[in-house]
Amino acid sequence: MLAALMAAICSISINATDVSTDCDDCRFRVALKTNLLHDALLTPDIGIELSIAKRWSISAEGVWAWWSNDSRHRYWRVYGGWIEARRWLGNKTDNRALTGHHVGIYGSALSYDFEFGGKGWQSPSLTYGIGASYGYSFRIAPRLNLDLSLRAGYSAGKLIKYRPQCGTYVCYEHGWHRYFGLTGVEVTLVWFPGKRKANHPEYSYGL
Repeated sequence: MLAALMAAICSISINATDVSTDCDDCRFRVALKTNLLHDALLTPDIGIELSIAKRWSISAEGVWAWWSNDSRHRYWRVYGGWIEARRWLGNKTDNRALTGHHVGIYGSALSYDFEFGGKGWQSPSLTYGIGASYGYSFRIAPRLNLDLSLRAGYSAGKLIKYRPQCGTYVCYEHGWHRYFGLTGVEVTLVWFPGKRKANHPEYSYGL
């Protein structure tokens, strides 16, 4: 599934380059980003997004957390990531990279283990997902944007439900977990690193 998504992204990238010969400034812009909601939930999040021409971009993002408190039977482990191809819409993206409305398709792979209050849910292998996204990104500083977006789609993977008992973890149910619906909410801080003209998001900067 992810291989097919990557092939589609590559095709989009080639087509976007071919049709953008009339672009005044088609240089790539690179942005680093983090989802502030994940960070607030003690799940460090880091991502990178590359603009392709003015109306296409590729985004890759990952999360990692490994917290536990065995005395209170609490466990919080999650790691994985997702990759997304985005199409940017409207007039704002004509003047500033990665700004305005955007829609996209994504593929994800995550593993998790959550346990609170004597009951846990674990993905013993990767849980895969695919779906679509919508969002809006706006300028908050010369090199900073705030991106608000939602993802929805389908995910599936093996799930183990367990209880901690007598110093060990006892499985009481296992099988396949399938889900269709809202899969992500993002309040993402987007930073364009660089100095002066280098990697500046404003296409007309310095002209």
